[in-house]
Amino acid sequence: MELKLPTVAVPVKVALAGRPAVEAEIFVTDVPANRHALLEAVVTLLDEEAAFLPVRVAGAIELYAKHAVAWLSVARAPELEEVALYDREHRVEIALAAGEPLRGSVFDSSPAARRRLADHLNRAGRFIRLWTTAAHVLVNKAQIVRVKEVE
Repeated sequence: MELKLPTVAVPVKVALAGRPAVEAEIFVTDVPANRHALLEAVVTLLDEEAAFLPVRVAGAIELYAKHAVAWLSVARAPELEEVALYDREHRVEIALAAGEPLRGSVFDSSPAARRRLADHLNRAGRFIRLWTTAAHVLVNKAQIVRVKEVE
């Protein structure tokens, strides 16, 4: 008998480098208690050392190399989201190695000595969070070629 960890399928859009985004599902272990915990579980999954991410696309399981994931987004559900307070909002445009630029906000609550956007981008972790009106987008830092602040 095969032992399995309890998982939750999370609907996402995922774009591999140089390819159009697809509707898919990824799987997080445990059952997150709320929307914030679900997003944290997705971030943790992407930042884990494992090089490949199991993804269900059109009913079939595929393994995506994490380094090739340009971005992954989880649709926003405002009625389920908790309010988080941040000290700073950086409105940005992110140019990727391939594909259309992404636009949204990067929120930060770093100490006063580390308040620049560059400090936020240089933190540990493979992905940064970009907030848009429609989704929480996790952008692979290895796929970013330029970030500029916009008005």
